[in-house]
Amino acid sequence: MSPKRGDDVPAPPVGDEWRLRFATNEAAKGWGDLCAQAPGNARRCYEALRSDPLHA
Repeated sequence: MSPKRGDDVPAPPVGDEWRLRFATNEAAKGWGDLCAQAPGNARRCYEALRSDPLHA
């Protein structure tokens, strides 16, 4: 799906960071809901996933 006017701009990966993509439309909607309700925690999660997505 191509970005449209008003869509968020994803941050590009830097160095060894991973590029994150949604596997389902439901995941994309859920992420948007989470960001609206807990933006600080969602940002920390995003950064953790980008730096080490396989960490248990």
